[in-house]
Amino acid sequence: MNNLYPADGRVMGSHNGNTPVAGLPQLPSEPVAYSDRPNTFQKLEAFEEHLDAMSDDVLDKATIELRSSINAAHARFALQVRELERRDVPRLDHGLTTTGWLKKYCQMTGAEASGTVKTARAMTHMPTVTTNALAGRVPPRSVQLLSQASARHPGAFQDHEPAFGDVATYLSSTDLRKAIGHWEQQVAYPEVLKDTERRDRLRSLYLAEMMEGMGDVRGTLTPEIFHTLTTAIDARVNPTFLDTDDWRTPAQRRADALGDICSFYLTHNTDTVTSGGERPHVTITLDYDVLKGHVERLAEINGAPVTPETMRRITCDAGIIPMVLGSDSEPLDVGRKTRTIPSALRRALEQRDQGCVWQGCGAPVSWCDAHHIIHWADGGETSLANTQLLCRTHHTATHKQERSPPHY
Repeated sequence: MNNLYPADGRVMGSHNGNTPVAGLPQLPSEPVAYSDRPNTFQKLEAFEEHLDAMSDDVLDKATIELRSSINAAHARFALQVRELERRDVPRLDHGLTTTGWLKKYCQMTGAEASGTVKTARAMTHMPTVTTNALAGRVPPRSVQLLSQASARHPGAFQDHEPAFGDVATYLSSTDLRKAIGHWEQQVAYPEVLKDTERRDRLRSLYLAEMMEGMGDVRGTLTPEIFHTLTTAIDARVNPTFLDTDDWRTPAQRRADALGDICSFYLTHNTDTVTSGGERPHVTITLDYDVLKGHVERLAEINGAPVTPETMRRITCDAGIIPMVLGSDSEPLDVGRKTRTIPSALRRALEQRDQGCVWQGCGAPVSWCDAHHIIHWADGGETSLANTQLLCRTHHTATHKQERSPPHY
């Protein structure tokens, strides 16, 4: 194994922890005060100057070479961990398991340390993969995936290890994982089928209402459900249909997209009904004076407050039934379907507007709400002349009065 290590002998053997290790920088025995560290900043400035002096071609090649060096360093590290374990250094010198030693002295989490030990052990049985990894041609994640495949099917893997060692040099870890999955179906189909069925049984979805009415959504989805969900959400957050000055974070866009998809289902689904024979809907509760803007108070959904622009936006929507309360918080009127957007009017809107009418947007009709130009709370009619299609982003912006969409 000596030929797998650098020629200068930088291999960690058994030592008492105080003996310097050849080739490694030595840390000071006492903490260094912040004011005593000018060299740190000098080195950083020197490195930045070094980067500035690089041409684009040199920087391109140097970065690729650095990534290769990191890959090789990961492989050397795993082999040294294996050698430490072979010599029993963690137990003899420190009273620790190899995993425990990595956690204490290499600042690894338990999962990282355990995974490193397993990968290091598997590399003994993967000579082609290991050789290519030491040359920097196989990234650490790919080495880990192959070590796991070797552990699951040791006999079959040995027959195909040279081929895996080759493809791992040019496949991404994602593509390599898929290739391993296809290979496993060929060499151990019954086991793969059983494991797939087991994973399907793990599917779950938890919905919990938290403080202030916010919701916590967690779950584990099958590949089919997850792909369906991500495809639908990605279609809603396509940058092509978003403003360049959209202030929402990617996570906020995905959350809004999930709500839009559910709202679209409630609005357009004609099969699902409640026990009363009505299609499912969301009820927003607000005082009449709040709706008219006479008092500063928030509307509520299921007892949780919502912003004024949210209230005015969703009361335009066909899937929302507003419940208006009088001064004594008694129901004054429950919005009728005729007060919102009938399906015939929605179809006419889609035919006329062809999507969001906000200049430069062009979001498709499936993204859009029907917006009252003059809000019905202000006497506006539910008619083709007083309605238009706006996507969620621009519908909200309109009710925030940031800008106004074109009127017909």
